[in-house]
Amino acid sequence: MEHNNLYFLKISGTIGTGKQREFQQTIQFVFNHMSSGCINHNLTLDVHTPQLYHVYSLWNSENALNAFRSSNEFELIRGAFQTLGSYKDTMSGRWADIQLFEVNLLDS
Repeated sequence: MEHNNLYFLKISGTIGTGKQREFQQTIQFVFNHMSSGCINHNLTLDVHTPQLYHVYSLWNSENALNAFRSSNEFELIRGAFQTLGSYKDTMSGRWADIQLFEVNLLDS
């Protein structure tokens, strides 16, 4: 699959300690109902900011991503953040595969 045709979506927000289990179950429910255009999806807890969750997904086309953004499943994710905690933001765009490297020794 061409990386140039992949799109990402990240939805972020905070969930208090007492509501995390319910939030995680809600997100898992949505993950079980994702359309076939979704290549990958993950729920992560930010290691630097306690209680900050990110829902990541990777889509096989811009059309698939836009269809998801108009879906009940997308609204369920945003609603879970708003109901159980605090919705922060949504980001999306074309996915870029960036390879990083480190130079340890330069010959003169």
